[in-house]
Amino acid sequence: MKNIFKLFIITLILTSCVVNTGDSITTESGLDNNMVSFENGDIMTSVTEDPLGTKFSYPTGEAAITSQIKRWAPGFQSPWHYHPYTGVAYVIQGELTVNYDSETSLDELDAEKKIITSQTYKAGDKAFLGVANMWHLSENKGSEDLIFIVSWLAEKDKALAILEQK
Repeated sequence: MKNIFKLFIITLILTSCVVNTGDSITTESGLDNNMVSFENGDIMTSVTEDPLGTKFSYPTGEAAITSQIKRWAPGFQSPWHYHPYTGVAYVIQGELTVNYDSETSLDELDAEKKIITSQTYKAGDKAFLGVANMWHLSENKGSEDLIFIVSWLAEKDKALAILEQK
């Protein structure tokens, strides 16, 4: 399991290196975006729990890592969903607001969700562990595009997110 975690960290670092080059990239929307460059340094060190205090744990099946880069326009809001796995996230540009519903059971796919608590992560903040197994919706409340990376330590061929059923 230690080798899996090392591979996870290496993947996160390599993903960060691609993003940190300062070169222009083309997003899925076809728009060029000059990335913000920043200093060398740790973006996460010895973190054992997510922002809401839940201890980090490894998946139980065949481990697989998926790294993603996301670009959300101002005003974007995800649907209510939860992740069965932990992800390491880092905001490159803008700010990411995550609204949590810690009261609704994961089994209640069609229940009305409500925001119980919110957290906002800004470009340049330390990386953070995404909260697993809790309903949430994420949004870009800022005035600029939000760009962030997330690397999931998940199980091979399993869904990374479960969406609310309405």
